[in-house]
Amino acid sequence: MAVRDISLCISSLETDFSLLHQGAGLADAWEAHLSCCAMGIQPAPVYSDGMFVSLDIIASQMQAGEEDILRFRKNLHIHIKENLPAIELRETRAFAAGIAEVTSMYARYADMLVARMPEKTDTARHGEIIEGALFGGGRPVLVLPKAWKPAPLGARVLFAWDASREASRAIHDALPLLAPGAEVCVTTVDAQIGWEKHGEAPGLDIAAHLARHGLRVTVRNEDSLGKPVGERLAESARNFNADLIVMGAYRHAKLAQRLMGGPSHFLIAESPLPVYMSH
Repeated sequence: MAVRDISLCISSLETDFSLLHQGAGLADAWEAHLSCCAMGIQPAPVYSDGMFVSLDIIASQMQAGEEDILRFRKNLHIHIKENLPAIELRETRAFAAGIAEVTSMYARYADMLVARMPEKTDTARHGEIIEGALFGGGRPVLVLPKAWKPAPLGARVLFAWDASREASRAIHDALPLLAPGAEVCVTTVDAQIGWEKHGEAPGLDIAAHLARHGLRVTVRNEDSLGKPVGERLAESARNFNADLIVMGAYRHAKLAQRLMGGPSHFLIAESPLPVYMSH
């Protein structure tokens, strides 16, 4: 089944509207509908020594937050009208702590969410938008580098395979994105042989399954060489000249990945090309 409905979410913490153009390029390529949820971020109540600060200070903060939201909406409306009139715009409000929850509700009504790779400070909360769609929305997310220019996706794809439920889900969610007869590279890193691991021939079973879908499949069983798994996957994708990486997101707990790193955490932040993720 082809991709027909794409969504993206931005907040009033976002000052760069280039994600809209990236999403529009994909929607054009896939002949899909594109909608944008614009979240006006309201300031949360401020406490001091366990007590609310004065009502005057709260009122001042609320007024400043309202002015930011109105400015954001005005600029967004102008930008869409002048550049991207085909985008369906929806507007809502949320506290900063509720960004993931709002995203999760919105993402459920689309085939995928398109998101921006977070910058190191992530002041625009792109990471929370990604996690909201993956965990709360149950939808796949296409994560794009900021500098990515709309281009065809799905002709040469690296599938990150670790024999997990999440990896299988991501691969099957991604099949509608692939071009007929696409070249795909099933890539494992430090694969372990055994029926409860990767089987007797790591990558072989999933490769045979994908070949039955008419895909041209190769298998690469890579060693980590002491590097993070995410880094080795990115290297393999570059060597394969891939236009897309597909992987299962957050096989391990989000907190553990944030504290200690992990393939999902690394590629969301560091991938040189788009990453398609499912959980």
